[in-house]
Amino acid sequence: MTDSTSDKRKHRIAQAFSAGAHGYDSAADVQWLVATRLAERIRAAPLAPTSRILEIGCGTGFLSMRLAEAFPEGQLVLTDIAASMLDRCRAKVGPKAQYRILDGERPQGLEGTFDLITSNLAFQWFVDLGEGLSRLASHLAPGGRMMFATLGRNTFGEWREAHEALGLVCGTPEYPSSEAFPWPEGALHAMDEELIRQPYDDGHDFVRTLKALGAGEPAPGHRPLSPGAFRRLLASLDGEFAATYHILYGDLFAGGNP
Repeated sequence: MTDSTSDKRKHRIAQAFSAGAHGYDSAADVQWLVATRLAERIRAAPLAPTSRILEIGCGTGFLSMRLAEAFPEGQLVLTDIAASMLDRCRAKVGPKAQYRILDGERPQGLEGTFDLITSNLAFQWFVDLGEGLSRLASHLAPGGRMMFATLGRNTFGEWREAHEALGLVCGTPEYPSSEAFPWPEGALHAMDEELIRQPYDDGHDFVRTLKALGAGEPAPGHRPLSPGAFRRLLASLDGEFAATYHILYGDLFAGGNP
């Protein structure tokens, strides 16, 4: 993907999340659950109360609020690619944190190092995940760590299967498996994974939820289905439909033992 194509994709993603910010909280059941579990992992990590913390893709603040509670003496730098999401996060967390509009994959102008870099379900939007992680890892302080949750290979397998059954091409991006995750070269790391089955009323409800989240950007180069093909797809998913979220919980260490 060329830089200009990548920039256009990121611009569409930012616009979609900004447009969905007002209704995000009511649609983001899985995002809330994963933020809770990631926060528990962070609380269990040996981090100092005064840690300097960077969050990538803070959204409306699900994880940010928990970070503020866990590190009341810490310095929080909360970032998102979408200005409206950042505004909602600021309204929840308050003025003590720092807020920046930032493309976490290319954190230009980011100053200093951090004891913790974290992200809840944002890394899947990176165009080049390996390169993006390497850039972020360069901002870890000695002994720091990067703790995150992102989507794995089996996410939305049921949606893909529904496409295949009708001979249609699915636009869901390809996510990495835990075995083939693109860790920065030489980095100490660990990973856990979890499958969350989220119920929806039907295929329409699934699509509406993704749109409400601002998460409708397809894989690069995907051509949208024709209206007729899309109607056939949704008709095949009439009635209760459950979609799998394959969650990867990653932990990268800047030095020392995990």
